[in-house]
Formats: sequence, structure tokens, C-alpha cells
Amino acid sequence: MKNDPFLPNIHSPADLKPLSDREIPALAAEIRQEIIAALSENGGHLASNLGMVEATLALHRTFSCTTEEHSDTIVFDVGHQCYTHKLLTGRFERFRTIRRDGGISGFTNRKESPYDAMTCGHSGSSVSAAMGIAEASRLRYGTGKDAPWTIAVVGDGSFTNGMIFEALNSLAGRRLNLIILLNDNEMSISKNVGGLSKYLAYIRTSESYFTFKLVLKRLFSSIPLVGNGLVRTARAVRDFLKRVTNSESFFENLGLEYIGPVDGNDYRRMVHVLEEAKSKSGPVIVHMKTKKGMGYAPAEEHPERFHSAAPFDTADGAPIKKTKSGTTFTKIFAEELCTLAEKDSSICAITAAMTDGCGLAEFSVRFPDRFFDVGIAEEHAAALAGGLAMAGMTPVYVLYSTFAQRIFDQLWHDIRLQNVHAVIVLSHCGFVPGDGVTHQGLYDVALFRSIPDITVYSPSTADDIRRDLDRAVYGQGLCIVRYPKDTAREWQTSFTEENDIYKRLRSGTADRLLVLTYGRIAHDVAAVLTEENIPAELVVLDRILPLPAEKLREMTDSAGFTAAVVVEEGVTSGGIGEAIAAVLPLKTHIFAVDDPLIPHGSLDFIRKNAGLDRRTLAAKFRAIL
Repeated sequence: MKNDPFLPNIHSPADLKPLSDREIPALAAEIRQEIIAALSENGGHLASNLGMVEATLALHRTFSCTTEEHSDTIVFDVGHQCYTHKLLTGRFERFRTIRRDGGISGFTNRKESPYDAMTCGHSGSSVSAAMGIAEASRLRYGTGKDAPWTIAVVGDGSFTNGMIFEALNSLAGRRLNLIILLNDNEMSISKNVGGLSKYLAYIRTSESYFTFKLVLKRLFSSIPLVGNGLVRTARAVRDFLKRVTNSESFFENLGLEYIGPVDGNDYRRMVHVLEEAKSKSGPVIVHMKTKKGMGYAPAEEHPERFHSAAPFDTADGAPIKKTKSGTTFTKIFAEELCTLAEKDSSICAITAAMTDGCGLAEFSVRFPDRFFDVGIAEEHAAALAGGLAMAGMTPVYVLYSTFAQRIFDQLWHDIRLQNVHAVIVLSHCGFVPGDGVTHQGLYDVALFRSIPDITVYSPSTADDIRRDLDRAVYGQGLCIVRYPKDTAREWQTSFTEENDIYKRLRSGTADRLLVLTYGRIAHDVAAVLTEENIPAELVVLDRILPLPAEKLREMTDSAGFTAAVVVEEGVTSGGIGEAIAAVLPLKTHIFAVDDPLIPHGSLDFIRKNAGLDRRTLAAKFRAIL
């Protein structure tokens, strides 16, 4: 007789408590099956989540996470390793909607669940946030054994982010109920290697070892007069042996308690280690090793392919290809950059742990000496670009628009202020389907518009991006090329005027609108104007900064414009629309994103939510007329 499934009966972490340890492996298998099934249809972060199943079960069994104020708190760094957490916190029935229109998020999200401590999609901030939560808990409840605990779950990749080290440095010496669970699933962080080291780590994280330590401490402490001294002596001997054998970890050198490495896929061992961590009197690093793709052979064999997977066939892991004609902006950029680098040995490419996502895989193979992947360290990458530029190289730093939000000061201080030439290429600009509020590329134009003498290109076609990249590489000062996560469409319209700054489709109709736009959305604007028979003259900007103010004013000198309209796939506040409105002698309407907290979903869903789908645009144009 088949046993009843566990997951349908788990509505909160409290429902885990009655289960026996012998039942946990069956629950872990169910969780893996559910994650694989959901992501095979919707796509998402598969490999790391399969590796986090046992560790998450151990966390929710060891700690008491509730919706009450006096509760333990789990903070997930980045937020995409939280799928088991979602299934254990009342979201099983909705789990198959993950990343879909109106469904649950692929990241932690405070609006979605009280069990999500942080809405998080950018790595590196978890330890700082967890420290803040733990300090607040200390102020309210103290740090006794009954006080709440805060746990930050951090992937090893995040340890290339400077914020992590700023937080670790400030933690030393603090008396906080704080555990940092370091999920080491790809790179080795511990400096001890070899069979003996692994064996000693196995012993140090075993239940018998922790029991022995506890018994020995109680024994020594019970001896009158000298007991406490014996405990201190034993610790001093332990610390001395660590130093002379070179086995003291980096974290211990920072003044933090360290336990590990431990097998994060061994549920019982993880429970013992977490209980040991709770016995400490200050912040503790628990270093666990997990296997990416654990329990699903295709993901175990190709973890990089299943890090952020598209829909796939569960039988063999083969991607289910959706028919979509055309070549992506990213692919066109990648090919053009390699073509330029072949001719010019000064061109270097930089990425922050996004080699494949940013289209630099081929460049990294063909020009390895000129390729720099600095890990999740966006600020360092920008300053590195500045240094390369100061020394006469031509750096091309490629990153997603959403992560460029971190590098404003480096662009200003380390590049622009130095008056050097560097190229920043922003991928995933505008609306980004799937990943949700943390990954929308809506802020870059408004952020960087305030930097003086900056050049920004926003191509709308394949030819545009090739030309714009060439102009940026051989231009002057700080140049940015920005494009969406999409295929590059070609124009179906013949423009009456084209130059290096804009394309213009003149109209002889009187009482018409002057419509200005740029980037991907220009195709939708042109289609709406044509299909709805809107009397308008269309100007598609290719170079959006510096703004061609004089040219725009000249356009309005001719009679017949009743108003101007700017349509942009970015935030209204600080965008190009506001810059154009400031120079045009016409009433200017701005169709942009007023509320940038865009939910996850398909591109059509996002556009409609933001009021920039074709139907809504048509209604807005008609309302003006």
C-alpha cells in the first residue's frame, strides 16, 4: 500500500515537527519531485534548489519560524534558493504557478508570505540585513537561549561580494543570536584539502563529537575551584593546535565561530550541526557543502545548465524549445564584440559572474587574456574598467541593467571623473519577464542621466546595436549601450529621415502629435500609430543622451503639432520623457512606468500591468486627441 504524501498536509513549518527523522527522506524526495515538475513547465533556478532540500528541512526542524513577533528568522541571500522553504511555508498548492502570470515569485517576497523575511534578488545583502534583524532581536529579547535566532543562508558565489565582508568585519565581537549558513556548492572555500582534512571535518561535525565536547565541558566545569580554568585551558589548547597545524579558518581569523565543512545533503548531520551552532554565544559560520542538482541526474551532470533553466523534459532534462524567430540582442552584441576584439587588441571584456547570461562565453574562449570575470562584485568591476581605461585599454563592462543600480558611484568617480574612455553594456533593460520586481531593468536611464557628458545608445534593431557598439567602442568618455532581453526586430516601416541620432517618419497631416520613443518599445508604438490611424509624426531616438535638444526644437517649429508624447520602457521619474518635456515648447505627455514595482510574469502580462501594452497605448493616444 502506497504511503500518503506529506506535502499536501504541510501548511507551515510547525507541521514538520511531528514527523520522525525516518520520514524526512520520503518528504525530501517529494519536495524534489515537486520542484522538478514545476520548473520543467515554468523554468527557474533548479540545480541549487535541489541541493538545498535537506538543509532547509534541517533549518525548519531546528528553528521555530512562525508568523508571531517572537520568532526565528531565515534570510535567503539572492532569494533563488528558497523553493523548499516555499513548499514548507504554505505555498504547496500554488507552487506550480511559480514565475507565471499572477503566480508565486521565483524569489523570496515579503508581500507573498510572512515567512519571507526579505524580498531579495540581488546577492550580498543578506548578512547585513540578518545582522540588523539580530540586533533588533537582542534589543527586544536579549541573547539568552530562549531569544529568537536569525539565520542568513548565503551561497558561496555571494562571498565575492564586498558587502558580505563589510558585514563579517562588523560582526566580530558582537553578542548576537546569528548563524550564517554558507552553502558551498561550487567552489572550495575551506583551505584544508585532502583525505585527512575531510576525515577530521567529518569527525568535528558528528553527533558523537558534539556530545563528547558537551560532556567534557560539564565534567571540567563541575570540578571545584579549577573547573572553569580547565575549560579555558582546553579551548586554548584547541585554538593553539588549530594555529600550529594551519587549520584555523579564514572566518576564525576574523574572530567568528566556525563549524564545518559539513555535508549539507546529510539531514541528520545538519540538524546536529545547527543545534551545536545554537549553543554558541555569538555569531557562527556554518560551512556546508551541497551538491547542485542533487537527486536529478541531468542537473547533477550539468549544474551550470540547470542554474536558471528554461522549461525542460523531465525524462532527460532536454530543453523544450519554444519557436521564436530572430536573433537576440545579446547574441548580436556578442558576435560584434568578438569581431571588434579580433581587430583591436586594446578591447577587454569584464563581467560580474554573468559570462553566459551576458553573451561573453565566446569572448572568454577566444581572448582569455583580455577577459575578466570578477565574481559577484559589480562595483569592483566598474572600478577595474576605470583602471584599464586609465592605462590605455578599451574596457567593455557587460552586466544586467538591474545590477547596474549598484555602480553609480564607480561610474561617476572611477570613470567619468577620471575623464577616461570606457564602455558599459547593459543587457536585460526595460521589462524582464519571469524573475519579477528585483530584476526589472527600468532604472538605468534615470540613474545615469545625471552623470555629465555621458553618451547612451538604446538600439531598436540588429543593425542599430552593431553600429552603436562600434560607436561606443571608438567613442570618447563614458559610453553606455543598453538593450532588452529579447529578439531584435527589424523595421517594417521606411523612415523619411535617418541619421546617427534618430529615425524620423514625417507626416503631412495637420493637427498631429509629435511622438518620440526609443529602444524595443518603438516597434509597438509605430504599430499602434499605424493600426489606429493616429495622426502623428514618429521620432525614434537611437542615441538618447546627450539629448538632441536643438534638433527637437527645430522639429516643433513647423506648424501643426498639437502636443508631444514620449513613450519609454523605464521609470517616469528622471527618464528621457522629463528631459524632452523640459526642452520642447509643446505640452508633453509621458507614457512610462509610474509604479516600477512590477510583478513577475510573461512580457505581455508585465506590459499590460504597466499600461504600456498596445491596447492601452492606443487608448492613451486617442484620449489626447
